[in-house]
Amino acid sequence: MKTNFRQKYNNLLQRFIRLFSLSSVAFVLTACYGCPYAEYDVEGYVYDENGNMLENMQVVVRTFDQEWDYPDTVYTNADGHYHAIHSLTSNGGDCMEVIVHDTTGVYASDSTHISSGKMKVEDRDSWSTYYSMRQDFKLEKK
Repeated sequence: MKTNFRQKYNNLLQRFIRLFSLSSVAFVLTACYGCPYAEYDVEGYVYDENGNMLENMQVVVRTFDQEWDYPDTVYTNADGHYHAIHSLTSNGGDCMEVIVHDTTGVYASDSTHISSGKMKVEDRDSWSTYYSMRQDFKLEKK
């Protein structure tokens, strides 16, 4: 009876040690060496139907195919220019969305989907990919 108990105890202890040994190695490798990531760099101008640059327009950048995605929000400056760099700790999806909202309520919102095939791609190293593109928006009055 004691031998059977000891065998079961030893088997359980070995499984427990194996489980935590593998998970701790995975944690240490991720913590020490990082994770692959991608950066999406999008910039452009927002203007009205007459070509006037629009200030303080809200620009939201988000990627698709991500379970946990946090959109980045920037605002246009006095020249109507925006610049957003959206980073993900994975090689984020093959499409992104850029949405422009008028904070004053005068202009209708506009958006576009950009596939990664239309973006300039640069592999910086074995861990990161850099996507960049310029996207302008012409907003129409409501």
